[in-house]
Amino acid sequence: MDLVQSHPHPFSDTEWPFEDPVNAIAIATDRVFDGSHPILMVTHDTDGDWQVLCGGDVAERRPVVTCLGCTWLRDRSIGEMAALPRGWRAWRSAAGEPWDIERQRDDH
Repeated sequence: MDLVQSHPHPFSDTEWPFEDPVNAIAIATDRVFDGSHPILMVTHDTDGDWQVLCGGDVAERRPVVTCLGCTWLRDRSIGEMAALPRGWRAWRSAAGEPWDIERQRDDH
């Protein structure tokens, strides 16, 4: 798991739902990062990194490296995925809808 440089967040340690550190890397699409699209897919990669995606064509979007803490501040509903195991992903059809989860396929 990679980390970004530590920086303050406006929440307490007791509020933090993840076992991973607040400054764990989260890779977001530019649309998720700027708040113009909701988070519709969360992946917890086998290396420990997290991805938060808007459900669109990722190949056409610019990735943004941020921290898990800043990502959670943008959309606290991803805290529901705090126990998502490495190598698993979750998705939903719209913000506020329930998450579906599954093990990620190894396409290599």
